[in-house]
Formats: sequence, structure tokens, C-alpha cells
Amino acid sequence: MVHSVDPMPLVRVRPAIDSHEGGFTVVAKAMSLSEFLTRVDWALQGLNHTPREIRTGIEVRQEWLDVLHLAFNEALTDKAIADRMNVSERTVRNYWSKMQDALEVYPESGKNIRVQTGKRAREEGLID
Repeated sequence: MVHSVDPMPLVRVRPAIDSHEGGFTVVAKAMSLSEFLTRVDWALQGLNHTPREIRTGIEVRQEWLDVLHLAFNEALTDKAIADRMNVSERTVRNYWSKMQDALEVYPESGKNIRVQTGKRAREEGLID
């Protein structure tokens, strides 16, 4: 987790953030305590959240698109996706987290984050 007044310097390390296989969140110092704790919780869950300012449009990697296709077009589980892609389940979960951050899909009470990810991916034309 990065706690900062200005997240813009993180642009230089964006490739390292994208390749990191754990949770990564950025928290602005002006955020409330509850927002701060929510972002800490997301990082501990292995989720990613980076501010829009350090992104340039929707940046997705081919592996993330493969996960979307296998999950939503072929209805495969994470384990089956991992087997098909010849990677670990942890890597598949990491791809989900990176993709959700790119699509700006974050946990919301009462909503299934995978369903929200699929909906957003369809809106962006990433899957049919």
C-alpha cells in the first residue's frame, strides 16, 4: 500500500506494479479513515487499486483477456483456467485483480465482483 499526497510519481513504476503478484493499493492522504481502511483491506485481500491519474486508458494484457474469455465465454473455473493457461490458480487470481483495477471494478457490498467485471468488460468490448 502506498499512502501519498501525490500518486503521479507512481507512473514511472507502473510496469512493476502490474507485474507484482500481491495486492497493491494507493491511498491519498486526504481520504477518510474508513476509505483508508477499505483500501488496506483490499491490499490484504490481494486486490489492486491504482488512481486513474496514473493510468492511460484501459490497459489490459493478453493474459487478462484470456482469463475473461475462458471465464465468460467458456464458463471455466479459476482452476480450469489455470490448467488451460498452464499457470497457477494464484496467477489467475492475480490476473483477475489486475483486470478489475484496469476496469475500475472494486468490491461493493451485495454485488458479485466477477459479475461486475464481466459486465464492465462487455461494456468496454473486451468480450462478447
